[in-house]
Amino acid sequence: MSNLILLSVVLITLALILYSVAVWLNRRSRQLTMANIGIFWVAVGCDALATRFMGARVETIRWDLHTISGYLALALMAALTLWGTAALLRRRDDWIALFHQLALPIWVIWVGSYITGVYLGIQRVSGS
Repeated sequence: MSNLILLSVVLITLALILYSVAVWLNRRSRQLTMANIGIFWVAVGCDALATRFMGARVETIRWDLHTISGYLALALMAALTLWGTAALLRRRDDWIALFHQLALPIWVIWVGSYITGVYLGIQRVSGS
């Protein structure tokens, strides 16, 4: 396994951990804080870097379920994070309420993409 792929795996797994912590802390406390949004931003950064590094290893993108769901999940998480940031900065309780409603379903989509990536990665490593 190349160093770039290994770094990508570490970054995407870190994104999984950070997204999970942020979503579940938010859900449990029903509070959206700047610290929570900070965790989301770091997770989005890890996710984007990992996606970029994985993309650098291929000449052409293969548009399969994992690729489509991965880009969609990254875009949704980035949009959610922007939304949460704007909601806090503008002190919009209605936006914060929508953030709470959207965070878990978007996280589920992201985790689904992560799982398909793990499955495909195991297939590639094992030569199947």
